[in-house]
Amino acid sequence: MNRGTVFFVAIMTTSTLFAQNGIERAMAEIEAHNTTLKAMVKSVEAQKRANHADNALADPEVGVNKLWGDPSSIGNRTDISVSQEFDFPTITGAKTRVARRRDDMVDWQYKTERSAILLEAKEALIDVVYYNKYIAELERRMSHADAIYQAQKSSLEAGASNKLEFNNVRLGLSQIVTELKKAGTERQAVMTQLARLNGGERLQLADTAYAASELPSDFDMWYAQVMASHPTLGYAESQTEMSRSQLSAARQSALPSISLGYMSEKTMGEQFQGLTVGLSVPLWGSSRRIKQAKRESEAADAMRDDAKSQLYGMLKERYIRATGLAHAVEASKKALAEADNSVLLSKALKAGEISIVEYLVGLSYYYDAIDNLLSTERECQKAYAELTDFLL
Repeated sequence: MNRGTVFFVAIMTTSTLFAQNGIERAMAEIEAHNTTLKAMVKSVEAQKRANHADNALADPEVGVNKLWGDPSSIGNRTDISVSQEFDFPTITGAKTRVARRRDDMVDWQYKTERSAILLEAKEALIDVVYYNKYIAELERRMSHADAIYQAQKSSLEAGASNKLEFNNVRLGLSQIVTELKKAGTERQAVMTQLARLNGGERLQLADTAYAASELPSDFDMWYAQVMASHPTLGYAESQTEMSRSQLSAARQSALPSISLGYMSEKTMGEQFQGLTVGLSVPLWGSSRRIKQAKRESEAADAMRDDAKSQLYGMLKERYIRATGLAHAVEASKKALAEADNSVLLSKALKAGEISIVEYLVGLSYYYDAIDNLLSTERECQKAYAELTDFLL
C-alpha cells in the first residue's frame, strides 16, 4: 500500500465489498440519468462554440459603384472592389488561444458543478446505508422487546408481576415502534431525493455496510498530489492563463491591420484594374485596452493565489474533521466490544438478580452506545466524501 495513505476505517463488518459495489453502481446510474448534468453538458458545448465564434478573420468586403456621367457623352463608370482585412491576433492564433483557455474554464466549471451534484448523491446514499443499518437494528430490538412484553403480559395475568413493570415494558416497545416508523419515513424521503437526482427513476440500495475508505497519513503530501485535480484550482489556473492570452491579444491588436484586395474601374472605352493594399492604424483606444488587460491579468494572478490558500485551508479543515471522526468511530467500537452488558443483563434478569426496570435501564445504555456509533459512522463517511468530492 502507498506510504502516503493508510486505511481510513472499515466502517462496517459485513458485506464491505458489496456495499462499495452498490454505492458505486448507484453513483454511476445517477451520473448517467441526472437531468441537470445532461443540461450542463449541452450548455458546455454551446459555450465552447460561442468562445470560438469570433475567431475568424473579418468577412470580405465587396463593393460595386455604378456612376452615371453628366453630360451623357462622357459615358458611365463602373467600379468593383473586393478586399479582405488581416488582423494580427487572428493570424497569429492569439484569439484562438484565448478561446481555448475559456474552454478550459468552462470544463472546470462543469467539473465543479458535477462534483456538487455527485456529493449530494453520495451523502444521500450514505444516509440510505445508515437507515438500512439502523432499521435492521431497530427491528432486532423490537423483536426482543416484543418477547419481553409477551412474557411480562403472561406474568401479569398470572399475578407474578405488577402493572408498573408491565407498563414500563410496553412503553419501551412503543418507543421502538415509533422510532422504527420514523426511520422508515426518513429513509423514504432520502430515496425520493435520490430518485430526483436520478432523473426521476427510483434506485434500489439494500446495503447495510459502508466501504473501507483510505485517508492520507500525511496531508501535505496528499495535497501536493491531488491539488492539480481540484476544479477550484484548475479554474483559477485557467483564468490566469486566459488573462495572459488576452493581454497578448491586446498587444497584437495595437499593431496595424492589413487589407488586401482587388479593384476594377471601367469607363467608356477604358478600364483600370489591379491590387489594393490598405493599412489600419489603431491610434485610439489600444493603449487603454492593453492597460485593462494588464489589470485583469494581475487580478487573475491574485485570485489564483487566493484560491490556493483557501483551498488548502478548506481541505485541511475537512481532513482534521474526518480523521477525528475516524478515531471516534474506532473508540466507540472498542468501548462497545469491551463493555457489552447485554448478555449479562439478560442472565441477571432470568436469575432474578435485577428487576425488569433495571434491565431496561441497563439495556438503554447499550442501545444508546450503538445509536451513537451508527451516527458517528455516518458523519465519518460524509466527512470523507466532502474531503474527496472532487475525486468522485
